[in-house]
Amino acid sequence: MQNKSVAILAAFYAFIYMSTGSFSSYIGVYFTEVGIGHTEIGVLTSIGAVIGLIAQPLWGLAGDRSRTKNGVLMICTLCSGLTVWLVPWAGTFFLPLLLAMALFSLFQVPINPLSDAITLELSSKGIVKFSNIRTFGSVGYALISVAAGWLFARHIDSIFLVTSVIMMGCFALSIGIPKVEGHQSGKKKVRITEIFKDKQLVVLYAFTLLLSTTMGFLWSFQAIYSKEQGISMEVIGIGLAIGSFSQFPFMIFFQRFYDRFGIRNILLVSGLVHTLRWALYAFGLTPVTYVISWILHGGTYILFYMCLAEYVNKHVILELKATGQMLNSVIQLSVGKIIGGMLGGLYAASFGFHLAFVLLVIIAAVSTAGFYVASRYLPSFSEAKRPRTDNQPISPSG
Repeated sequence: MQNKSVAILAAFYAFIYMSTGSFSSYIGVYFTEVGIGHTEIGVLTSIGAVIGLIAQPLWGLAGDRSRTKNGVLMICTLCSGLTVWLVPWAGTFFLPLLLAMALFSLFQVPINPLSDAITLELSSKGIVKFSNIRTFGSVGYALISVAAGWLFARHIDSIFLVTSVIMMGCFALSIGIPKVEGHQSGKKKVRITEIFKDKQLVVLYAFTLLLSTTMGFLWSFQAIYSKEQGISMEVIGIGLAIGSFSQFPFMIFFQRFYDRFGIRNILLVSGLVHTLRWALYAFGLTPVTYVISWILHGGTYILFYMCLAEYVNKHVILELKATGQMLNSVIQLSVGKIIGGMLGGLYAASFGFHLAFVLLVIIAAVSTAGFYVASRYLPSFSEAKRPRTDNQPISPSG
């Protein structure tokens, strides 16, 4: 039974991140090919973040308050596989495209954090190991990145067929995932504001938000900017695959890193890696430096992702764990993509991509220094308070 659960979740994560690799990484190129401007692309690629900002906390509460979180996950995967077809059907008209991307995003954005909430709870019961399962997600992302880079260079419109087929596969796999209950189902409800009473988590969220805006710009425009600098689609695909593989050591050995160095030191190093990476884009992007930037990818997004997931799983109360994982996604992806994608698109349209990446260098350096100073005035993150037990009182919903 345990081996079956591991196999299903491993395949599910591989498919989920294949979907991300095939859609999110290349949809900007599709919009460019059909004649959409940079500013409009920034809005279209960021609308998912706007939808996520509103919808993800609601999906999180739905998961926490449903009989099982799995039922909500199944709905999201099925509807994502269907609604992605609305994008090509919308043609090249901006408003229909915006509505299509918004509806697709409504179901797509909660899938990853809801999957994490389920897997982390199964991990705490000894059924699976979260870091190992998450590694399969990066394997899937790496495989599809190379294949998609080759395929989409020749048939960019096939992006929708590939994404739909993969998402339907996710739906089929989600049926076999072990059931995880919603811990507020039929019980007292807990306010979402309970999460923000943890001052250390608030500091983590602030630092995460600032660096996530830089990542949001990268995801929206790196393929477009790289093509303008003479980087081929094949090299872009290889870079994305290398970036995925570069995350493996950090996922496989994450618990050792976390226990030995602590969350504070891990994220300070990640802040410095962010700064170096944007400097490569700003001051000399070539095929070689492009590949180097993706080698550095393992020290950026995934470290924040794993640290936040681990922190929430250990220190947020049981009744709000799914909601907490959704908030991680809201901070790291939704808000970051809104600022990085929308405002970054406007900035790049006015001042160019070069100056945009120079600004990212400044943001990363200043926010890392700010986190270092702020963290000195709080207890060590490795000594964070223990989570409350079910025997302690909780606040009823208002």
